[in-house]
Amino acid sequence: MTLKGSGRHFLALACIVLIVSCGTDSCESSGSGNSSSKSIRVMNWNLQTFFDASFDGNEYTEYKSSKNGWSSEKYEARLERLCSVIKTLDADVVVIEEIEKEDQIQDVANRLSGTFDFSKLYRYAFFATGESSSIGCAVLSRYPAGEISVHSMDIRGNAEQPSMRPVIQFSLYLNDKTLVFFVNHWKSKSGGEEVSEIWRNRQEKILSNLMYEASKKNRYLIAAGDFNRNITEFTVRNSAKNVVLHGNQDFEVYSPWILDNGELKEIGSYWYQNEWERIDHFFAGGDTEITNFCVENLGEWADSDGHPFRYQIWNGKGYSDHFPITCTVKF
Repeated sequence: MTLKGSGRHFLALACIVLIVSCGTDSCESSGSGNSSSKSIRVMNWNLQTFFDASFDGNEYTEYKSSKNGWSSEKYEARLERLCSVIKTLDADVVVIEEIEKEDQIQDVANRLSGTFDFSKLYRYAFFATGESSSIGCAVLSRYPAGEISVHSMDIRGNAEQPSMRPVIQFSLYLNDKTLVFFVNHWKSKSGGEEVSEIWRNRQEKILSNLMYEASKKNRYLIAAGDFNRNITEFTVRNSAKNVVLHGNQDFEVYSPWILDNGELKEIGSYWYQNEWERIDHFFAGGDTEITNFCVENLGEWADSDGHPFRYQIWNGKGYSDHFPITCTVKF
């Protein structure tokens, strides 16, 4: 189904994932302190400009033509690698950023199909992007999902609004409980950190307002995505809810990047200018608990130096310039 008016797209499909344990050195158990009887495993991954093999004209420059080396064969190879990682990490909910269009989610499903274990089927999936954006965000879920809404920003004034992705909000139903998700991909720092921070602040305000309003109806909330902001660039507090999201009504959440002793997990999810950045996040709100937070840095998607194996068109090798992150969400 396509919702017209703000570039919103949703579809339903089925696929499977194989069960493989995490087993990486950068997985640690941490939490916000609440126990719960329901739990799911969640994965988040920025795929690094994951375009398909059709040249529609809205692609980034390097993907606009076969003259640059992009081809259907290279797309198929990237697709197989993505599905291999999804199988390996075995998450119940997969959140991905920087994928071009909803048809690619069906491509993923086709390559993950073929199991009689119905508990491993991704029965629900959806995709959303902004009207002028070349890439969007998508979700695959094994559990029933509904109440889907897309929240776009439309600010007009002296400063022209850049292309930005909307927040996807949806509810996940597990027996008698409902977990509300918020999927984000905030403005990058390209064009200047100070100038672009204005837009990330506005996106923070949108998320804070959305989580606050949802908290009045539901106790279980989780935000995920690429926020293009280090955890240290948020307002951090020494408390169980250790991050404050600023909005019309500030909203306190828990981030697993911050350890119990106040220090940060040693390995980040993004390697930039010879430093680890922690810009891919899970934020738990309400009574939601995050445990077993993991930067998935051991696999073929890591290079020989232990950094994300960035995809390169010229040789068709690599995965992404981000590591996937995973966690267990209890609610």
